[in-house]
Amino acid sequence: MKIQEIFQSIRARGTAAAPTAGATDFQQVLAQKIATSAAASQTAATAPSSASHIPATLRLHGLELTESTINTLDSYIAALGNSGIKIQDLEPFVAALEEEVAALLEAKSQMPGNDPLAKMLDRVATVSYIETVKFRRGDYA
Repeated sequence: MKIQEIFQSIRARGTAAAPTAGATDFQQVLAQKIATSAAASQTAATAPSSASHIPATLRLHGLELTESTINTLDSYIAALGNSGIKIQDLEPFVAALEEEVAALLEAKSQMPGNDPLAKMLDRVATVSYIETVKFRRGDYA
């Protein structure tokens, strides 16, 4: 079916608007959309973000906990790779990771679930918890 045939069938049903009226309507719709989007962007710019609802000290504490836990994980992984270290000597790393997981989850519980920092705390806590479970289960023995 050709475009001309489609256009003629629409015109025959009487649903097509006159070209001059359509142009005016389009201009009005365009102006209305521009005004709406400008108002929405001004509202979004003045609306407080979710990060502003969390005290800076809590955010800083969460970042410090994350950094500390990642450093402990790095040390633990390095110790695992060292064949001169006995498995029993890894216990302090695992105990520190368990404490840090509890602290990460405590900090995460004080943040909204959609906060990017809360998501990062959850991911780091998950990885750390998995490593402690592997050690306690005897995967590295």
